[in-house]
Amino acid sequence: MIFDSLGISLIYGLIRGGKISGIADIDIKKPVFFILGFLFEFGLLNLSDRFPVIMSYRAFIHFLDYLMLFIGLWYNRHNRYMMIIGFGIFLNFIVIFANGGRMPVSIDALKAAGLYHLIPGLLSDGIATHQALTASTRLKFLSDVLFLPKPYPLPKAFSIGDLLIFTGTFLMVTNAMLKKTGKKYKEVEG
Repeated sequence: MIFDSLGISLIYGLIRGGKISGIADIDIKKPVFFILGFLFEFGLLNLSDRFPVIMSYRAFIHFLDYLMLFIGLWYNRHNRYMMIIGFGIFLNFIVIFANGGRMPVSIDALKAAGLYHLIPGLLSDGIATHQALTASTRLKFLSDVLFLPKPYPLPKAFSIGDLLIFTGTFLMVTNAMLKKTGKKYKEVEG
């Protein structure tokens, strides 16, 4: 949902008269850890079909992904929006590793979002980062049980943690865009 949040933040910030150049003023220390986390996640999602060894070590690689994110968050603990994002990442981490290293996804949420094409992969246990939510899933309420159906352009199933990541990213980007113009963002500043 981070790309959704970035896109919606940009549109909202521009509608409010914000400046895209304000994003460059966001102080992110040691971004290499976020980049590494993204690369581990990208590898899990896109390379596991070609390299079976990735599926064998998926939990370990996923743990490294989160470790990089937590280190990046530690260096940016001064940023209140990063703390919101960090809490969302922490909630996702808890449910993922309470269930063996993959995020449980509700099949009902996928159906409600119209994402029927993702169901066979989950049921065949063929996705490195996600698995089908079952009766034995732990912490179901933190799993991908929420959904956004069409007409939203990118329908999806998502978690409470994802929602917090979306919120923190939205507030950070929007606030930076509006600060550039000297406008106050009441929900953040007030």
